[in-house]
Amino acid sequence: MKLTKPVIVALSLAITLLYGGCKNTAPNGPVAGLGGATVAKYVAVGNSLTAGYQSNGLFASAQAYSFPNLIAGQLTQAGGNVGTFQQPLYSDPGTPDAATGKASRYELISWVGPVIGPRGLTPGSPVNTALPRPYDNLGVPGAVIFDFLDSASFASKAIAPRSNPLFLLVLRDPALGKSIFQQAVALRPDLVTFWLGNNDVLGYATSGGVSPSAPTSTPIFTALYTQAIGTLRAALPNAKIVVANIPDVRSIPFFNTVGPKIAASLPAGYYLRYQMHGNTSLAFDSTRLSEPNPPLITLTGSPYASLIGHPTGKWYRDHSYPALPPGIDTTKPFGLHPQNPWPDALVLDATEQTTAGTSVQAFNTVIAGVAATNKAVVVDINGFFNAVKANGYRTSGMVFTADYISGGLFSFDGVHPSDQGSGVVANQFISAMNSSFGWSIPLVDVSALPALTVPLSKGSKVYPVIPEGAFSQLETLWGAR
Repeated sequence: MKLTKPVIVALSLAITLLYGGCKNTAPNGPVAGLGGATVAKYVAVGNSLTAGYQSNGLFASAQAYSFPNLIAGQLTQAGGNVGTFQQPLYSDPGTPDAATGKASRYELISWVGPVIGPRGLTPGSPVNTALPRPYDNLGVPGAVIFDFLDSASFASKAIAPRSNPLFLLVLRDPALGKSIFQQAVALRPDLVTFWLGNNDVLGYATSGGVSPSAPTSTPIFTALYTQAIGTLRAALPNAKIVVANIPDVRSIPFFNTVGPKIAASLPAGYYLRYQMHGNTSLAFDSTRLSEPNPPLITLTGSPYASLIGHPTGKWYRDHSYPALPPGIDTTKPFGLHPQNPWPDALVLDATEQTTAGTSVQAFNTVIAGVAATNKAVVVDINGFFNAVKANGYRTSGMVFTADYISGGLFSFDGVHPSDQGSGVVANQFISAMNSSFGWSIPLVDVSALPALTVPLSKGSKVYPVIPEGAFSQLETLWGAR
């Protein structure tokens, strides 16, 4: 589908109107300004969190609320001259799922359940690929820290094992720069936000420690992150650089939604039998999922939660196993018998939680040290999301929590922020910049941004039914690399 000029103009107008709608939440505060600093170009480097990816897809109506786009609008209000913040927009309903060819975006399918997943719609298409320069938003969904300086062909990352065509969408033409770094510095920005490293842990965690089987090692992450920020600083000696650290994966709804549903449905006297890390056969490990620090069930387990206790091998059929692993007997009650246990790929056990948590802590120590060496500001996203999980967060007269959907902060995929969640993230960056640089950028009025579907966004906890295969797009982004 090729967009006409009027549609492109309409999208640009919508973004302009968006800027006008992001008002200062504290009108009686300091006068907006940049303290005499000049910000004529702002570039954002990152992954899906930076790109405005949400609800399992990249689509223009959500990209309008990417946290960098919101920051750009607030910079303009403070006197920055950043112009139109250019993003690699993808028309609604967004990017296709590689397995189905249909739009991967999650939507509310039915109030009963509720059922959440793709609608089977024809996908959209890229909008502004003819931009004769790099995009200002260089967030590449699926990017890891290695990708920042890597100058391998973008096309090579679109095929197996990466199978990620979004490198080609965002970076497009090697003539604009052969890496994320080269395209970023080509724009000679006065301000750079940099948020990479999440996927170096997230892929391991969301796959239940299966693919990849370990996070990026700390020595490798240290070397790559040090080189990334050091090279960026050397190329842009006068730019303001703001980096964000990595949130603990255990603080997001992807890991905290399905477990309580299963715990409430376990028959009296029964335990969930599950495979520990690396186990693909019979398993005697068990949990009621109600003890302190229980195993975490991933959101990808949602399609199988209702099958617990039934003699089924659906999970193995869905994942195209040519034969059952040794020791597995699918005539036994699924999840309740050692010979038909809950699969390793759908659980983050205690060992895997420790592995992920240790990596996040080590990576964030590296980020803090490298930032200090290179005169970069750190946004403590990890501390912020941990606080939200523990106590919730109040802003613009609204209360957000880390609960799935009802918390309002995360989109339907349980990983990426909602529109309002992106406004909350933007304000964490803005607050850090104001504090560190002596600026007075007005905060985003989060209440003016679109909320999740009502009444699902209000009231009690939501335990969704998500169709099998709906997560294939995310699994592709986070998988082999």
